[in-house]
Amino acid sequence: MSSVPEQPAESTGWLGNPNYIVDFDLLPARVGTFFNDQLVAESNRAHVMFELGHAPVYYFPPDALVAEYFYKSDRRTHCPYKGIASYWHLKVGDRMVENVVWSYEDPYSQVAKIKGFRGFYWGRMDRWTEDGVTIEGPREIPGRVNTLSQLKAIFPQLAHEWHPTRNVGISPYEFAANSDTEVWWKDANGREWRERIRDRALALTRHRGDGDATPYGDFNPYP
Repeated sequence: MSSVPEQPAESTGWLGNPNYIVDFDLLPARVGTFFNDQLVAESNRAHVMFELGHAPVYYFPPDALVAEYFYKSDRRTHCPYKGIASYWHLKVGDRMVENVVWSYEDPYSQVAKIKGFRGFYWGRMDRWTEDGVTIEGPREIPGRVNTLSQLKAIFPQLAHEWHPTRNVGISPYEFAANSDTEVWWKDANGREWRERIRDRALALTRHRGDGDATPYGDFNPYP
């Protein structure tokens, strides 16, 4: 993301990659976050964002924040899938952290449900809780969209062959391996070509020749 003055009328992200994934799920717990020993936000309507290529992020409805601790920043950044983000500083007592909270106040239609919610940088807060119990990290669902399910993580060799200049505005972290999107590639020999992502991913896998073989060899204790 980079600083920009105004939000483009159309999302370049969704236009170039309509199968991108941004899920926004209600957390079934009362979530709180602390800074300098003070509870600065708490809600039973907090959401977690699962976005392709990103770690899970917790978002609060705006009325969950203790307003006296937050100060609007002049920082603004643009995400090609979500829109312009506005930021807030957080100050409690003698401690302050800048641009720790952001919000998409006029998001693109594809992610309209995130409008107004406040996202937090997890690691800049002192402590997080769910139903009053301290937790060590954001909640995720195994196998759900995250930094490990993107093309770049599963097939790093394909990320290395992602054409450095011809895939304007899109990056390998934005795609899953089953994407039908056709993009430009460039190999170590300088050969350039267009091909669907899923076709390249399948070419790097193989079918096992031993069918339903198990780690027990010929003996299967679970017939």
